[in-house]
Amino acid sequence: MSAQLICVAGLPGCGKSVVSRLLTERLDGLLLRTDAIRKELFAAPDYSPEESIRTYAEFYRRAEEGLVAGRCVIMDATFYSHASRVQAGAIARQAGVPRRLLLVTAPEEIVRERLAQRTNDISDADFSVYLGMKTKFEPLTEAETHTVIDNRGGMQALLARVEQYLETVDPG
Repeated sequence: MSAQLICVAGLPGCGKSVVSRLLTERLDGLLLRTDAIRKELFAAPDYSPEESIRTYAEFYRRAEEGLVAGRCVIMDATFYSHASRVQAGAIARQAGVPRRLLLVTAPEEIVRERLAQRTNDISDADFSVYLGMKTKFEPLTEAETHTVIDNRGGMQALLARVEQYLETVDPG
């Protein structure tokens, strides 16, 4: 797979990390997760604005580095703000590679159940974080070409949707 940037967006508990892992495996990509980077940088994260600025700066730096090296980079984050999606697009343009945007969704009742069952996950998000992020999530604009991955079913259904998406991606 030639160099490209795939941004996997969505609220906590929707399954964006599972989608990101599936894409990474199938595309031999470089997976970057804000949750993992935050834990690398901060032993006891407090999710302050300053901490988020450092986390995202490192997230974007690593993406740029991977693209320059010719990698397919998968960025796993909420991408709740329009500005965060614009910044990812700018990194792709600067590297001369396509940016693809996936929005992973799931019904709230399924998210609640998933987050209640979550154990040994690098993410600290629980249902209250989901609800907070839901109010902050800036809808994607018409100009933000994207693909929605509906993650309301089980793993087999999700795998089928990811495989269907990959059929639309130019292998380069």
